[in-house]
Parts: sequence; structure tokens; C-alpha cells
Amino acid sequence: MAEPVVARKIYLRAYAALLGLTLATTLLAFLDMGRFNTIVALVIAVIQASLIAGVFMQALYESALVRVILGGGVLWFLILITLTMTDYLTRSR
Repeated sequence: MAEPVVARKIYLRAYAALLGLTLATTLLAFLDMGRFNTIVALVIAVIQASLIAGVFMQALYESALVRVILGGGVLWFLILITLTMTDYLTRSR
């Protein structure tokens, strides 16, 4: 099976985006946004993971079955995060 040829520009843009998101995560650590720090950090982490899986692991260029399996994994992750955040936010302090 032939490997897809990805342009160097795409790799460089993904790398620059990852560096920018890492900088944003670092700067976020110095801000006090209360409960929203965790939510924003998770959103940034999901974007970074999507970039890594899509571009560097070449998930964007795989068959439909692989995409469905990846989507199922993302859905399961979102269910787990939602249940964990629900438990955390509803506990008394």
C-alpha cells in the first residue's frame, strides 16, 4: 500500500501550531480563571492531540474504517471527561 505524500508546509504549519498551543498552555498556567483553567487546558490538549494524530500519525489520510474507529475513541474520551467533570463540579467542598 502506497504511503501518502504530505507536503513539508503542512508539517511545518502543524509544528508551529503545536508550539503556539504549548505557549498558550504555559501562559494559561499563570492566569487565574477559577474552574475554567481546567476546561481551557483540556480544550488546548484536545486540539494538540488532534493535530498530532491527524498530521504526524497521518490519520487524515487513512480509510473510512480507521476514521470511524478514531471517532469512537474520541467519543468515548468525551464521555469519560464529561462524567468526570460532572462528578467534580457537583461535589460539595
